[in-house]
Amino acid sequence: MRFLRTVFGVGESHRMFQADVLRWKCFAPHPFWEGSRGYALRYKGEIAAFGCVVPCRFLSGSDTVVSCNVIDWAASKAVPGAGIMLYRHIQGLVGTMINIGGTEDARQVLPRIGFQARAEIHHFARVLRPWRHFRVAGWKDWKSPLRLARDYRELGRPAQDAAHGLTARRVDNFCSPTAGTFPDPSVTQQIICARTSASLNYFLACPATQMEAYLLERQTPAGYFLLSRVGRQCRIADLWIHSADPQEWAEAYAAAAAIARADPHITEVAVAASAPLQIGAIQKAGYRRTHSEPVFVSDPDRRLGGRNDLAVSLLENDGFYWSGNGG
Repeated sequence: MRFLRTVFGVGESHRMFQADVLRWKCFAPHPFWEGSRGYALRYKGEIAAFGCVVPCRFLSGSDTVVSCNVIDWAASKAVPGAGIMLYRHIQGLVGTMINIGGTEDARQVLPRIGFQARAEIHHFARVLRPWRHFRVAGWKDWKSPLRLARDYRELGRPAQDAAHGLTARRVDNFCSPTAGTFPDPSVTQQIICARTSASLNYFLACPATQMEAYLLERQTPAGYFLLSRVGRQCRIADLWIHSADPQEWAEAYAAAAAIARADPHITEVAVAASAPLQIGAIQKAGYRRTHSEPVFVSDPDRRLGGRNDLAVSLLENDGFYWSGNGG
């Protein structure tokens, strides 16, 4: 904790580096990784570099590719190269790795150790309560009134509504999978991230945010979504619907937004996606793109076949719970 706080320049109140959150990140059982996910390189008895593994498994339809992302990647300037040495060690454990976004330093280092920018993850937001969102904003400048006007204008635009036959039912956790509930690459023809009952239940146990799980149903199971609440923002952490129809995906995102809207404390809904099917559906559901981040891939054995159609969400790093101000 001391090392991370020092490198990132934050205090003890920073939620991301408190004991219960780091315990969950590094030691809570994860079905896709055996043992601890925290890795430290030491020099003369002191931590010189640290990283936490976020495991994932890519499903391409013909193969399952074991992979991971590294978050909380930090290195001491007193030991040059320590961060790269730690990363290479983790690369040796899995072979294929991804990295989403990252600091400017990380984005400069990654290409030097075999990573290529294969895709972009696009972030979107939809302000539900413009005036309250404006009032509680942590900072304001001369553009703030313009943003307020934009939010009211976008709120007035027609957006996709959840279809009459699609319902969202809250569940405490995920039990045994039912056909149609979890991602299937044969449905969307994308490289997708595997989800299981155990892996989704791991995310639901995150202590850094309030998590909720919902099943999407149309008489029979049609998919699911996870919501996380960080302050007054509700994030659609992950969503899947058993369909290749952009209209049905838009309806699913609208169903998730409707749940968020029912909470009077929520002023904004946020979501992210990297694949055209999901991106188009999110825009159809009334969201505005805020920014994008590169998705770097290291795949020396070409397990992914050189494909760029990676469908990743906020679950693939710490995007679903990260709070930059530690609040």
